Amino acid sequence: MNRPGHSIVIVPFGGEILEHLGDVAESIQELFGLPIHIEDDRGIPGFALDPVRQQYNSNVILKELIGTCPPGGLKILGVTAVDLFSPIFSYVFGEAQFSGRGAVVSSYRLRGDGAAVDARGCPPLVSRLEKECLHELGHTFGLRHCSDPDCLMHYSVGVECADRKFSFFCPACRDLMLWHMASDLFLKSR
Repeated sequence: MNRPGHSIVIVPFGGEILEHLGDVAESIQELFGLPIHIEDDRGIPGFALDPVRQQYNSNVILKELIGTCPPGGLKILGVTAVDLFSPIFSYVFGEAQFSGRGAVVSSYRLRGDGAAVDARGCPPLVSRLEKECLHELGHTFGLRHCSDPDCLMHYSVGVECADRKFSFFCPACRDLMLWHMASDLFLKSR
């Protein structure tokens, strides 16, 4: 799309989710107001596979992403279709480096039960994937979980929670995100 300077870099890990990246990138650009750079598909992240669990360690993927963020990239987001876990959770929709550069999200557990399309007419998987990508990027901008069940930063314990929340921040989270984003951009430009 464009060069990675002061942009959010999206890294696909596995071809199955590629068809949805345009919608995800559009939502990210709309919410954060930053340019998006989509890198080439890196394929299934075999380096993060736990052979006992047969799941992929989100911590390992996150570390890889942060270490490979292009110069000038403000944030980096990995998107995959493999089943993610974190050492303290049996599965995760995604994980982010709090107030850091990187996040990773998986569509694997977001498929759910095939609920009806959302208000925009998007299939539930696309809507859920967008929300979780935006949520995890919110963490990279210093946002914690919000108690407002409609806020994008509300913690999702299942696809029902992801379906319920809106694809935008509540006023308090939005103001905090704008403050953190201004700080990140200021520090990046020095």
